[in-house]
Amino acid sequence: MKYVIGILFFLSLFSCKNDDNEITVDVPDPNSLGIEGEWNLIAVTGGFLGVDHIFEAGTIVWNFDETSKTIDVVNNNTDNNLEDSLSTGTYNYSIQITNGVQELIVNEVSIGNLNIINTKFTIDEQFRDGFLYEFTR
Repeated sequence: MKYVIGILFFLSLFSCKNDDNEITVDVPDPNSLGIEGEWNLIAVTGGFLGVDHIFEAGTIVWNFDETSKTIDVVNNNTDNNLEDSLSTGTYNYSIQITNGVQELIVNEVSIGNLNIINTKFTIDEQFRDGFLYEFTR
């Protein structure tokens, strides 16, 4: 009897399959990504027309609050012809990882792929002829 139970247990370990090609999960601890705090939008490049805008630090500031999952944006850009992403306001956000790619979701809309390296991060939507937004601390 022990022999039969052992075989059944062994077979049950290998009988489960996962046919999903895409895995999507919410990041359980966004603090581990290092996005908490204040970030300055310093450059916007790309787009269908190939824009290239440089902003002085302090002109457009995003402040991420990991506890409330909000971004407070202060946008002091006065040139309406320049792409500068979000207007002044408070936005809800989340970060999702799909197939190893981090995606920033703002007010339930994907605004692009997120890449954080030390004191710099980018939001990349160039895969859909969008822009690359570059931020620094």
